[in-house]
Amino acid sequence: MPSVIRVALDASALPPRPAGAGVYMKELAGALAARPGLELVAFAPRPLPGCRHLAVPGGSPARRFAWQLRSLGPAAIAARADLLHGLHFYTPRRLPIPRVATIHDLTFFRIPRRYSTARRWYYRAIAFTARFADRVIVPSSAVAADAVRYLGLPAERIRVIPEAPRAGLRAAEPARVAAFRASRGIEAPYLLCLGTAEPGKRAVDAVRALPIIRERRPDVLLALAGNPGPLLGPLRREAARLGVADAVRFLGYVPDGDLPALLTAAEALIFPSLFEGFGLPPLEAMACGTPVIAANAPAMSEVLDGAARLVPLRSPEAIAAEALRLLEDPAWRAELAHRSLQHAARFSWARTAELTEAVYRELVP
Repeated sequence: MPSVIRVALDASALPPRPAGAGVYMKELAGALAARPGLELVAFAPRPLPGCRHLAVPGGSPARRFAWQLRSLGPAAIAARADLLHGLHFYTPRRLPIPRVATIHDLTFFRIPRRYSTARRWYYRAIAFTARFADRVIVPSSAVAADAVRYLGLPAERIRVIPEAPRAGLRAAEPARVAAFRASRGIEAPYLLCLGTAEPGKRAVDAVRALPIIRERRPDVLLALAGNPGPLLGPLRREAARLGVADAVRFLGYVPDGDLPALLTAAEALIFPSLFEGFGLPPLEAMACGTPVIAANAPAMSEVLDGAARLVPLRSPEAIAAEALRLLEDPAWRAELAHRSLQHAARFSWARTAELTEAVYRELVP
């Protein structure tokens, strides 16, 4: 039997409404906790599944960074950890135990305009600390290449470990779909776009595709879901300028309990993002049997691997063409739905946890 490794997880960046990196923290912690060779202690503002919880201060990224700089290393030693895993970039400069860091993406180098000056400074600062890690976990080969390019990390220190749809996520039952539609007032067929808070997600391309789609399918709506942000106003104005304001539904943040119904009810997920480290939303849509139309951006072709329809960047016309084919050809949509389910089934958090433990055991035999 392998020895038990006590792992300190730095999940101090866990937000109240997890998305992206927050989903990674929750799902990975739960899957690691199921592995008998690991004992987990989590530094987090709220408990993580299967972990002994040690509370950390909430608040702004600057306050969190100050806590990490001052207190994370001593807290890991006090917890008698054998290894520290920073789940969101940050790695202490000096620590007498091995360090692992997860880098989700380096978009703040690739597409700096996606971020305010303060956020860009913060993300770059914590990203550079990952150079102190003994091993760096990334979700795709695209991020591995960026870690070498932007951070100067040695390739031999990097491990590519894919993520997965949320555990248990699957197509919702018809009754739940009907209840969700009724609660949101969406009875017509709709296309779904996730991520409205950041310009790099390019929700505007889905809005601009809608008038073309409605020329042939005037019954189709566009649902935009995600944490609210400063782009909501410009997106509303663009929909009004194009004459489709009444056909766009702004759903805001959709809680986990409604996610299966939201994805299952959609005719397709439109995901025009310019860059993703991994791209969980398309894979989660596939887990519900929903076809995906995604921009042919880094990581998308790698992660979606022929199961999605990839279109050129910033191309509403290509999005509209693919959407119309799905809407007007039920057999084609059924084929893509089948491919989607098969593809999503290849990914699991249990496998992600297994590969992550293997990284730990490179450092703590």
